[in-house]
Amino acid sequence: MNRFLTLAYLVAIALPILAGNPAVYAQVATLEAQTIEERLAADPNDTEILNEYMMGQLRKLLPKINTSPDDAQTILDSMNVTLGALEPTTEEAKQLLGRAQDAIGFYEDQLELARVSLDDLKDKLTENPDDASLLSMFVQKSMQQLGPLTGSQPDQAEQMLAATEEFLDSLKDRIESEEGKQALAAKDRPFAQLRNAIERTKRLDAIVGSDAAPLNIKDWVNGTPLTDEDLQGKVVLLDFWAIWCGPCIATFPHLREWQEQYADKGLVIIGVTNYYNFVWDEASQRATRSTEKVSPEQEQEMLVKFAEHHELEHRFAIAEDGSLAEFYGVSGIPHAVVIDREGKVQLMRVGSGEAAAKDIEQAIKKAITESEEA
Repeated sequence: MNRFLTLAYLVAIALPILAGNPAVYAQVATLEAQTIEERLAADPNDTEILNEYMMGQLRKLLPKINTSPDDAQTILDSMNVTLGALEPTTEEAKQLLGRAQDAIGFYEDQLELARVSLDDLKDKLTENPDDASLLSMFVQKSMQQLGPLTGSQPDQAEQMLAATEEFLDSLKDRIESEEGKQALAAKDRPFAQLRNAIERTKRLDAIVGSDAAPLNIKDWVNGTPLTDEDLQGKVVLLDFWAIWCGPCIATFPHLREWQEQYADKGLVIIGVTNYYNFVWDEASQRATRSTEKVSPEQEQEMLVKFAEHHELEHRFAIAEDGSLAEFYGVSGIPHAVVIDREGKVQLMRVGSGEAAAKDIEQAIKKAITESEEA
């Protein structure tokens, strides 16, 4: 359970990331006739395929850990078999494989934790507060439940966190072992991160209801330029993203779906991004970071091909500066902003999880429905 202490917060908010060059996240290719497992077995040194495989498996795994543990276990078992059969020869591939296997171990621990009741842990700790393993499990189980709430229900998350800390504080004077004291102290950093996430969401919620910021766009890609006047009377979804951001790419199926379902009802999706010195690699059909200076025109060409590859029909907007992101409090991506036909901010969500996607679509449908009824 010790690896929980270093990775728990990322998992609690459902942002699994394998460390490495961000370029490896630049594409998540659609599987062809050959399965991803077969492609990986054919070339275990291809780190991009390994990242593609891990991202795809984790997207299936995460929603099932708390709702369907047996299905989650089946996915983890399959991942163990697939990765266990790989024998890469390059150092880069070996290191990435090791990180992938560590990630599986972490999610196995998380699945074990999901099967445990928080009330049962609380009762056991009340009887034996010196049990360092129980203390660690209780902290991580609390985070597992609190994490998703920090982005959508900050008040409830704050109340639950306060109750959790109050319970742990009640144990402080009864803990005598050094291991128990260390386990209790280990809560400080992840709980501080949760508090920061709660405060961030509250700051974002405070913007809801205000007038949308004026567009401050340098260049437009994958469509004709838009002005603030063009957006009057439209429902707008601003999607702050980056070419290297894996969680951003994980939202593409939703963006395609919303474009198809709501564009003719007045929805305008704008993907707000920046230049990152990427070019399009025709051979691999992927965006890659260039070692040489890339001109804006070259990067725009890359973005057009990137959009075509992912079947994205909405416009990309290259921000003039950081003012737009600053106005909307963007501190992590993907960061979505829903604006109604009156030009008022209705919702902001951070992250690529299904909960965030559900909230975004509900806000879009509400804005469209209310305008149609009016």
